[in-house]
Amino acid sequence: MSFKLLVSAVIAVVVGYYWLNYVKRGPVYESDKKLNGKTVLITGGNAGIGKATALEVARRGARVVIASRNLEKSNKVKDEIIKESGNRDVRAMQLDLGDFDSVRKFVKQFDESEKYLDYLINNAGILTVSGFAKCGVNKIFAINHFGPFLLTDLLLNKMKSQSKSRPVRIINLSSDIYKMGQPTMEKMYQNVSSTFDMFAVYGESKLANIFFTQQLQEDLKDFQITTYAVHPGMIESELGDGLSPALKTFFSIVVRPFVRNAFYGAQTTLYCVLDDDVVKYSGDYFTNCQHTELQSHAVNKTARQELWNFSLKLTGQSTK
Repeated sequence: MSFKLLVSAVIAVVVGYYWLNYVKRGPVYESDKKLNGKTVLITGGNAGIGKATALEVARRGARVVIASRNLEKSNKVKDEIIKESGNRDVRAMQLDLGDFDSVRKFVKQFDESEKYLDYLINNAGILTVSGFAKCGVNKIFAINHFGPFLLTDLLLNKMKSQSKSRPVRIINLSSDIYKMGQPTMEKMYQNVSSTFDMFAVYGESKLANIFFTQQLQEDLKDFQITTYAVHPGMIESELGDGLSPALKTFFSIVVRPFVRNAFYGAQTTLYCVLDDDVVKYSGDYFTNCQHTELQSHAVNKTARQELWNFSLKLTGQSTK
């Protein structure tokens, strides 16, 4: 074997090792902690990261409630999780985060049938969709921010009342694409048509998730409720299902080699659910199972308070 060939082989092995262990795989949070007797509500729990998260918390003994728009699909996933985890305490409920009436109906049913809520995981999100929701903002912003905002706000009484004896954690899935967002939140009114527009609105909605997490933490200081914003990484999911065939082909060729499967996407969420020390970072942002500093535009107190007040008004909660 020539020296050049040997060097090429060594480089290929090193690159392959790095790609497999640091690109296609991510950190795995390891803990023996059980969740027996705890109730976990996961939005979008019938696919991708949400499904992977639901399976992992079910394996730890939690009562799992999967809340998604497609109830038929959720029931199939529920059966899969029961079979794979051996935990029969899994429930599917219908919830459309883009429809405030659906959110209110869901909360009424949840309050009447569930005694506790120990972990609220606002996991559901959407990227490739156009048009406007009933509330007047585009569907991406409605489903990614305003729906989860209303859901959380309506469930706060339950969480507050139990928090002294049963601490609560709220995990909001955000994304590093928040870096594309602007604190003015002007893109919520944009009628998206191109893929670039969709990513821009998505980024701004993910910044809104971070502001929401921060403001929740500030408002809930008197309760044993902690909040976390999570970036799951570049993960295989249904977010891009609405892309054109040409773009799907492009992403499968160019992006897919760098995308991790949903198991790895669930790990930072699981870290925020299970870790005992993470509570000291309530209100903060997490990536790769660790606390992460935000860019300066994402720690804008004035902007987050303005978004909070506007969210209350838009969802009809300002007059409650």
